[in-house]
Amino acid sequence: MKTLKPVLLTLLLLLGAAFAQSDTLTIAQGVDATTLDPNDQEETPTQNIVANIFDPLLWRAPDGSIEPWLATSVEAVDDLTWEITLRDDVVFHDGEPLTAEVVAWNFERALDQENPIRFLSNFTPLTGVEVTGEHTLRVTTETPYPVFITHLTRFFIVSRTNYEENGAAFAAENPVGTGPYRFVRWQRDQRLELEAFPDYWQGPPSIQNVVFRPIPEDSSRISELVTGGVQIATNVLPEAVPLIEGSGQAEIRTVPSIRNIFIVFTATEEGPLADPRVRRALNLAVNVDEIIQTLFDGNATPTATPLNNYMFGYAEDLDTREYDPEAARQLLAEAGFENGFTFTLGSPSGRYLNDRLVAEAVAGQLAQVGVTAELQVQEWSSYVGQVLERQVPTDAYLIGWGNSNFDADRTLFTMLYGGTVEGGPDRSVFSYFTNEAFDELVLQARETLDEEERFELYRQAQEIVLEEAPWLFLYQQGDVYGVATNLNWEPLSNELIWAYSASFE
Repeated sequence: MKTLKPVLLTLLLLLGAAFAQSDTLTIAQGVDATTLDPNDQEETPTQNIVANIFDPLLWRAPDGSIEPWLATSVEAVDDLTWEITLRDDVVFHDGEPLTAEVVAWNFERALDQENPIRFLSNFTPLTGVEVTGEHTLRVTTETPYPVFITHLTRFFIVSRTNYEENGAAFAAENPVGTGPYRFVRWQRDQRLELEAFPDYWQGPPSIQNVVFRPIPEDSSRISELVTGGVQIATNVLPEAVPLIEGSGQAEIRTVPSIRNIFIVFTATEEGPLADPRVRRALNLAVNVDEIIQTLFDGNATPTATPLNNYMFGYAEDLDTREYDPEAARQLLAEAGFENGFTFTLGSPSGRYLNDRLVAEAVAGQLAQVGVTAELQVQEWSSYVGQVLERQVPTDAYLIGWGNSNFDADRTLFTMLYGGTVEGGPDRSVFSYFTNEAFDELVLQARETLDEEERFELYRQAQEIVLEEAPWLFLYQQGDVYGVATNLNWEPLSNELIWAYSASFE
């Protein structure tokens, strides 16, 4: 990053007094989408795109509350039955009206075990869907499922016609939704273009065109921002802040994020990382405060648990991170590794703010207690594909998780459930952790309607995680955006970039 400042200073000298008004909003993210199927993805850069094309049944407001959206109401008929009432004035981009039949088909698609999509894990307790009217349907569950409503804030409704007439592969690259913007074209790893949908049920968007550009290089995103090539740039480096603020064309806007950054231990069945004492030792050996100050100018919060303060179930008193390299050495010696050991550590490049540098810093600190982390860095599309398919080639990997459900279930079940309970769901694709007591607590919490009881179950589950240390916990990141000064738009803690809320002055 030593070349960043002179490059930007040169660009600033070339700037005019102001940029011309535009009807196009261009957003620079570090990586491209992996798919345009909104219910078969788990990455925020993809979510940011599909959320502009599709609508969910319910909406997560900026204050964290849940609002009616495509569904005007979702009510519990009894402990095992939910009744959903839909708006009657919504059409898809292809003209197909939104009906209960279409929404029921979306549920059935998500529940299809023979052709599974990633949203299936959120609906494992569901047993059936029944259409009861043109705009009403009922969903039944095998057990009480209190987090059903929170999952509906991420369950996007797709056009049945597009999937049935063109096939899933075509639809995943040529999406049709009900959202404020309709799909125009996608040039992978270059740009994705959307245009305003004039018949959007909330009224047409203020901005006519939206373009998403994947720009992995930090300096290139910032250069594009200060020269007017983009109006929103994600993951702004701390050293670029004064240059952006001094450009007269863009400014910094920040928000605390729901995203935790951590390292998942995958080699948990044999070898050094199979011993929880070793995993605890590695947590003690990393000075996260130093990493935060050095790489983020203090704009992050150390974490010691999988959850953070945005989520129901977060136990603040458990979230106390220690840095104690001497205790780490003692634990390593107790486990038989007084001379250390070597493991492989994967990291993406360009997905998260300073992700590669974080991995390098962790490796450097582990070396101080005799542990060698051999770093393997990949570009995001290959990296995330390996994560989602459980084909990770390294003993551990750095990743981030933004829990947009604001509920512990979306982290403890989705990321850590090990599938050890007989008759229970299969292991989560993200989990390399097997602990039956933990799994039982998480499943019990999924079925518990009383919030105090559910909170206590999550607390007990977190206590097990602290003892077993399936991850090397790092930090809750702060999101830093560079934004054109003439753009009315505020960042959200759930990291969603929703162009409908933006307008040019």
